[in-house]
Amino acid sequence: MNLIMKKNKLNAKKRTSRLAQFLNDIGLLLKIPVPSKFEDLALPEYPFDSQALALSQLYRNSRKIYVDFGGKFSPKLCSVARSLSSQDLFMNCIDYSPIQSELLWFKAGGFCEVTDPQNEIEKFLDFNGVSLFHEQNHRILWAILPPAPSDKIDFCRYLNFAESLVITLDLALADQLGKKLSPAFERLKTIYRTGGEDPWAHRSKQDYRSYLQANCAATYFLLELYNKNSISKGLNFIFPKKKRIAISALKRSQDLSKNFVIATNQIWQERYWQSAQRRLAKLHQGSKQEVLYLPENPLDFGENEFAIANQIFSKFGL
Repeated sequence: MNLIMKKNKLNAKKRTSRLAQFLNDIGLLLKIPVPSKFEDLALPEYPFDSQALALSQLYRNSRKIYVDFGGKFSPKLCSVARSLSSQDLFMNCIDYSPIQSELLWFKAGGFCEVTDPQNEIEKFLDFNGVSLFHEQNHRILWAILPPAPSDKIDFCRYLNFAESLVITLDLALADQLGKKLSPAFERLKTIYRTGGEDPWAHRSKQDYRSYLQANCAATYFLLELYNKNSISKGLNFIFPKKKRIAISALKRSQDLSKNFVIATNQIWQERYWQSAQRRLAKLHQGSKQEVLYLPENPLDFGENEFAIANQIFSKFGL
């Protein structure tokens, strides 16, 4: 009986701690000044959108590019499960859950009005679990990248390269939001990754570009299901004179959700690769660019891929 009581007390302590952190995160982000000059880019009721726009030029650039490409947003409840299983990754309209007022009510004392505050937190995170920054960048890249191959293996490599670029932009955003604020944005699901730990964002533009390239390569290798030792050897081969950058990129790549790498990404590709290939073929119809084939040998990953990555980074102002 004592053991059961101790376990219950420990669980109660964890729940209290999580509630406190959730409320503190909301309070921290609400303190960020929001200038009116960015209000035309802000989405009504998308949690902490205005704060991210105020802090990050990359966040603003992404929104501007997406809108200029004809991208739209639809404020309707969208769970993580629905986003992963039925949201059209190639249609220029992204659903988002307009729940900021609910969060503000919860922070102001609403957590005392519900039977189970932890359950309410889970609901918030489920319906606000899709980062619009990440989703809109996918749409932008489909329009910028060269045409995709038709063969399944080559096409899935293409998808993994595109995903690695989008994830690298996630990392760059987290770096701009910084070590203090990015964890709160991440826990509340406005962004997917935290940043500000590595020094490269504060070095020269050339060093930071190399760091982003290394992160892109490390993430691509991870999505291709290479183990940590193989990724390390690959980065050292590709970046022989930049070992410190390679070490930083390797470590950061390993923070990517293992469930996403070995399950979510693989299942999505197996389920949707054919329809995705048809949609991209239609999107790139008439393109004069050559089809993008990722190298079969990962050690051949390099000049061509980094040229494309640099084009993306320049487009986003990095």
